[in-house]
Amino acid sequence: MLEKFAYLRMTTCTLFLLIVLGIVLIGAIFLPASWGEENSPIEWTQVIILSFVCVTTIMTRIYGVGTLARRKLFLWLTPIWLIAIGRELSWGRVLYVDSTGNFIKLTDFWYGLYVYPFIFCMIIFTLWGLLKHGLIKEIRNWIYLGTMPLLELLITFGAGVVATLVEHYSFGIFGSNGELFEELAELVCYSGLLLLMTDLGFNKKIQPTLGENVSL
Repeated sequence: MLEKFAYLRMTTCTLFLLIVLGIVLIGAIFLPASWGEENSPIEWTQVIILSFVCVTTIMTRIYGVGTLARRKLFLWLTPIWLIAIGRELSWGRVLYVDSTGNFIKLTDFWYGLYVYPFIFCMIIFTLWGLLKHGLIKEIRNWIYLGTMPLLELLITFGAGVVATLVEHYSFGIFGSNGELFEELAELVCYSGLLLLMTDLGFNKKIQPTLGENVSL
C-alpha cells in the first residue's frame, strides 16, 4: 500500500472534496447566521447529499467494481444513511410548523415514541449484517492489499469532529454563528461520505489486489 503513497494522498474525489472545503470556508465568512437554522438551504443540501449517498451505496451493489462480498457491504450501509437523513429532518418535525411558527414536538406525532427504539433496532440490525458479511475481513484486506484515500478520510472525519465540537462543546464562543459553522462542517462531512463511497465503490485504482484474504 505504501508504494502507492501519492495516490493514497489524492484521488479525483479528494480533489472535489477539497473544493467543497474551500467553498464552505468562504461561506463561513460571508453567509448569514440564519443559514444555519432548521429548514435552511444548507440543511436541505445536506439531505440531498445524504440521499445521493444512499443511491451510491445501492448502485455500488449493482455496478460497483469490487467483489460481490464487498459490494454487499455497501448495501448494508444504506440504513445508516437513511437514519442520518431522518436526523437532519428532525424525524419529520421540520415539515410541520405550529401556529406560533415553531416546529411540532416529536412526541406529538403518532410515531414519536417509536423513533428512537426503531433507530436502535436498525443500528443493531445493520451492525449484525455488516459483521455477518465480513466487514472486518474486508477492512483488513483493504489495509493490506488496497489503497486508502487517506486525505479523504481525514477531511471527512475531521469535519464530523468539528461539527460535534461546535454543537456540544463550543460554549457559545461563536455566538449567533455557532449553528452556521456546525451545519457547514456537517456539509463537508456528508460531502466527504458521498465522495468516499464513490471512491471505494467505483475507483478501480484503489481496490484491494486479487489474492488470498489477509488473516491475522
